[in-house]
Amino acid sequence: MSRQHNVIVLVCAVLVAVHCTAAPAKEAIMRKSPIAGTWYPGTKEKLQSMVNELLENAALPTITGKPFGIISPHAGMQYSGQAAAYGFKALRGAGITRVILLGPSHYTYLHGIATSGVDGYQTPLGVVPVDRTISDALQRHKLFQGPRTAEMPEHSLEMQLPFLQVVLEYFTLVPLVVGELSGSDYDEAAAALRPYLDSTTIVVASSDFTHYGRRFGYVPFQSDVKKNLEKLDGDAIKKIIARDSEGFLQYLDATGATICGARPISLLLKLLPPQATGTLLKYYTSGDLIGDFTDSVSYASILFTVPAAHQ
Repeated sequence: MSRQHNVIVLVCAVLVAVHCTAAPAKEAIMRKSPIAGTWYPGTKEKLQSMVNELLENAALPTITGKPFGIISPHAGMQYSGQAAAYGFKALRGAGITRVILLGPSHYTYLHGIATSGVDGYQTPLGVVPVDRTISDALQRHKLFQGPRTAEMPEHSLEMQLPFLQVVLEYFTLVPLVVGELSGSDYDEAAAALRPYLDSTTIVVASSDFTHYGRRFGYVPFQSDVKKNLEKLDGDAIKKIIARDSEGFLQYLDATGATICGARPISLLLKLLPPQATGTLLKYYTSGDLIGDFTDSVSYASILFTVPAAHQ
């Protein structure tokens, strides 16, 4: 074989390589944590240790059926983490690979729901990949066109992630910031989400319960605060366990109970199939933890399951 032939072959190979080289990959957009090191430990080792300890301390009742959805609190991990651990511990071994995460908006006013504009959420435990295919598809719906920047400061979404990262081996995330919804909006939003619900998907509604005290502008009673808070939250939880979305919202209107994730909870209730069963796994208040009910926030972990054959 001549040298000229070898050169021709080499040139052809280079030309093929040039034409076949893919365009540079688009750089992934990451949401970096604005609260690691304050709301929860900022290093992998300390965060993993804290989450594992909280999970270990969560004494679950016997769970029947397959997890479909949970309601989980989102305060600082030292306050609400033990309640959150109950719901997430129930997901172990359930085969969950996708999480639809519904959180209220604490920082951005919006009507409807905001989808995610990032490719992943970064915590000290690693990166959680966002399912952009679903996020982009949902954004084409009229109720899912809220500003995508709403997720960037939102702690109600992020506070669920360390637990999910420890409990689930691998999962993709569909984070949604739920703003103002009313009337038929809940049914429409549920209809848009329902095609993505399968046996490997869990819906997580992020919410604390009653915020009591002058700090929160809510002082409906000043005596027997612990007992009255338990009744106020307990009656709301009864509506939730009964899957009564409208009744739950009416109860909040009647009492003024300051449950920040009311809309995510109501949307989750609309997504539940008739066979779903609700169980309160854990409830307590920050007042219980610190022994002072001057200002208090309530935390609850609620699990919804369906018969294993349903999904």
